[in-house]
Amino acid sequence: MKFWSVLGAVLAAALIFLPAHHALAHHEPPRTEEPAEEKTATPAATPETTQATKREATPAAPPEATPAASQPSAPPASLKVASWGGAYMESQRRAYFTPFQDETGIAIEVFNHKGALKLLTDENTSQKPDWDLVDLELAVLERACAQGKLEKVNLSDLAAAGDETSVADDFLPGTLHDCGIPSVAWSSVIVFDTGAFKKAKPATAKDFFDTKGFPGKRALPRGPQYIFELALMADGVEPEDVYPTLATQEGALHALKMLERLRGNIIWWDRGNEPLEALASGKATMALAFNGRIFSAIVAQNKPYDLIWDGQVFDLDMWAIPKGTPHKSSALKFIAFATRPDRLAAQARLFPYGPVRKSALKLIGKHPEVDANMSDYIPTSRKNFKRALRMDASWWEEHGAEMKERIKIWRIGAGGSAESGSDAERENAS
Repeated sequence: MKFWSVLGAVLAAALIFLPAHHALAHHEPPRTEEPAEEKTATPAATPETTQATKREATPAAPPEATPAASQPSAPPASLKVASWGGAYMESQRRAYFTPFQDETGIAIEVFNHKGALKLLTDENTSQKPDWDLVDLELAVLERACAQGKLEKVNLSDLAAAGDETSVADDFLPGTLHDCGIPSVAWSSVIVFDTGAFKKAKPATAKDFFDTKGFPGKRALPRGPQYIFELALMADGVEPEDVYPTLATQEGALHALKMLERLRGNIIWWDRGNEPLEALASGKATMALAFNGRIFSAIVAQNKPYDLIWDGQVFDLDMWAIPKGTPHKSSALKFIAFATRPDRLAAQARLFPYGPVRKSALKLIGKHPEVDANMSDYIPTSRKNFKRALRMDASWWEEHGAEMKERIKIWRIGAGGSAESGSDAERENAS
């Protein structure tokens, strides 16, 4: 199999999401709240590098000149963008940062926030981050927005779909937000070792809970997120009814009853690399894992795995503008550029997160350096999105403590660990 000639070792290693980055969380999961150390800013200003482990950077842009009082504000020489690092940020560089600079002359200085976004979520601080733009999870965006720490974003600022579809209708339902615009979706999804099932292969979420028909241990995140949603969908609850059902006494018991079918056949995991390691070692035959890591295992490591998209729980990464940036106009221009259908498709060709605009899904095709049809691996493609559920961070904010206590009691009931079950890390967490 041909590996990527341009991203080379960077993608091959970083696609496994080792730190360089949207939980069993995107995106959510527990993140450290310690301020992240920013990486040295690297303007995405040069042509594509041809060396796998090297990124070229343009000379630092000159300071922005102060316009004369009678003149309109000049665009900044550069925008400071905070994102997740690794292969994810590399895909952003190729799909968004460099093309944006080529089109506008505005360089992008990139920082890795490493998931620590305390300045946007801490109610007790008025300190502002030194960024013009930030890529963050929906859960973080909602908290920051409620505290008035983000600028509002208007749909009229965004690029049209290219046909008669309105911008609002072009985005997947429920993904737009007053304080940010979604860029990609990633998900928790079932993965199984094809070699473990010589006859019938599992094909549905229900099969995941059938250890008689499909023997072997299951690797599951230690906390209740993703598990409870999957359990209900596996037993016939439609995605739109999952959270209303789970909020009831009967609904939570329903999820635990499904989990009881796996009693004695669960390997708990805390970090995103662990479910794939359980499959590789033969300790588990099926797992609940992140689609990006699964893609890496199949495409970069040639593992004999397959995915079951039925019952996937997806989350979003959002572009947001910290309140008070002096470059709001140019930041909005970047968001409009980065959420154009062609730009979203360009990133999806490089990285297995799904575009959230329907018009972009038609443009994806194959990875430019690997013989892989990317629509097979992204959560939002039509064939994979039939029974998908968006993670409701607000619901978990309200009910999470109760659900953790329930799963704790369930474990103790079998003489298991009294741990309450912490949230698993985000897919791209370091």
